[in-house]
Amino acid sequence: MLVEPELVAEIMVDTALERGAWRHPVRFARLRLDVTVTDVPPFGAGAQPASG
Repeated sequence: MLVEPELVAEIMVDTALERGAWRHPVRFARLRLDVTVTDVPPFGAGAQPASG
């Protein structure tokens, strides 16, 4: 791994697409100082979203 994670950040994203591109950028919300890096699963290994 080239970068060792040290902090956990919360971000805001929108799933809306327009002509194959994201309509809105990813936005930083806040640092999650109550969550450690080991609490977060590796990218792609997290829980699946609930289907409605």
